Amino acid sequence: MRTRGSYVLLISLTLWGCRSRAPAAASSQPQAKQAVSKAAAGAARTAGVAIRIPAKGGVPRVYRLPSMVEIPTAIRGRLPQVRRVIGLDPEAEFLYVTTPQKDTTTRKKGAKAKSDTTLKSDVLALDLGSARVDTVATAIEQATLGPDGTLYTVDAKGRVVSAARRVRVAWPQPLPAVPLQLFGAADQRLVAADPPKLITAAADQPPTSRPLPAGSDVAATRWGDVVAVATDSGVLVMDPLGRREATFIALSDHPRALVFSPSGHRIYVARRTEPGLAAIDRYDREEIDGVALPLPAETIRLDPLGRWLLAKPAGGDSAWVVDLPVKRLVGSVPCRWRVDLPAISPDGSLLVPRGDDIVAYRPDSLIETGRAKGGASDFWMLTAWRPRGSYRGAFADADAGAAAPADQAAAADTAGPEGPMYVQVSTSQNEAWSSEMAQQLTRAGLGARVLQPKNPDDGYRVVLGPYPTRAQAEAIGRKLGRPFWIYQPTP
Repeated sequence: MRTRGSYVLLISLTLWGCRSRAPAAASSQPQAKQAVSKAAAGAARTAGVAIRIPAKGGVPRVYRLPSMVEIPTAIRGRLPQVRRVIGLDPEAEFLYVTTPQKDTTTRKKGAKAKSDTTLKSDVLALDLGSARVDTVATAIEQATLGPDGTLYTVDAKGRVVSAARRVRVAWPQPLPAVPLQLFGAADQRLVAADPPKLITAAADQPPTSRPLPAGSDVAATRWGDVVAVATDSGVLVMDPLGRREATFIALSDHPRALVFSPSGHRIYVARRTEPGLAAIDRYDREEIDGVALPLPAETIRLDPLGRWLLAKPAGGDSAWVVDLPVKRLVGSVPCRWRVDLPAISPDGSLLVPRGDDIVAYRPDSLIETGRAKGGASDFWMLTAWRPRGSYRGAFADADAGAAAPADQAAAADTAGPEGPMYVQVSTSQNEAWSSEMAQQLTRAGLGARVLQPKNPDDGYRVVLGPYPTRAQAEAIGRKLGRPFWIYQPTP
């Protein structure tokens, strides 16, 4: 289970890496490109699954990626009609969806029947372990999932209900109004964009607001610590908590859509008339080399690890696939753009709706790897969550088999009389979170890796090393200035 301390550690390491950045210089662009390329190339992919949520109600189905082979009975709970998929908390194993709220108003005898649904929705939580379905909130207008798995809902009166680790909290202070956009942030904070205001709130703090210019699009980092607004002539970068002054980066063309990289380092911007994408360095607060595309783009999506970028051509029904480390346009695939798809899964597969089907591709070659017949009528979620029991064990066995030679070789090279010793800084049942922390440590100049679990009950360990002796491992750990453990794998 993740704790607040683990989040603070990750955020601290991220800021540590930011402070170690060298000052900008004339030769910084090639160095930045090389660093990004190495980070993307070294990013560890995780096994993933695709969850198919039936729009008309029923039992969600799980498909192994990239083959799109169904894993039978991986989920047992049955959902009613689904209006929208909010997200999935892999740690708590809750899948959150909205369902149309039933109209329970009493009608007089002989009166004409009203529609059985309204525009308001109820939020349901499907426990993927027990198959139980519970109602978390009713009559909501907006809902989102934060980076730590916290659910936030807002009703028509601005009242907020959050849910984290099976604890439901009704916030004492409502928001001023129902916001246009909602972002979950770190420390169980909520960031709401409702021009002309940017609102920040928490369960134990009243909402505070800052001026927000009207723009065509608003984006936030994964942790909600920075917000970017596309204005008429550029991008405004803001701190929702007001700890830093807002910065404006002028662009030569009107921005129409923007997205942060997973690390929050860069902002990619689609423009109205100029082909390709502009790119902004968040820390240097300046425009850098962008991404060349044949035409202007109107929508942008990024892969969870930042390796692949998907862009929708203006006025077209296809998806451009861009290899970001080298900024190379691999090609395009015809597809309809929806809220959930096209998207890149944690294992690196590209899923797109094609006609009545959902098709999986390799993004580097655009070769089809699998297909779910008739799946386009349902919702899809791509996740690193793994089913419990024998299916989860099969995933772990497959990963261990693939990773064993490299891990064993590294351990053999550094094994001393005491055996290989690792400095463990975190462990989690969420492989994606552990991989992200390892990447943050690597960017901070530490050679971190994720050790795969040996059985379904083990977590994904973020470690440094291995080292030949415990003394060497402890010396490295003390230099971190953070809690650590010495881990020695059992034979």
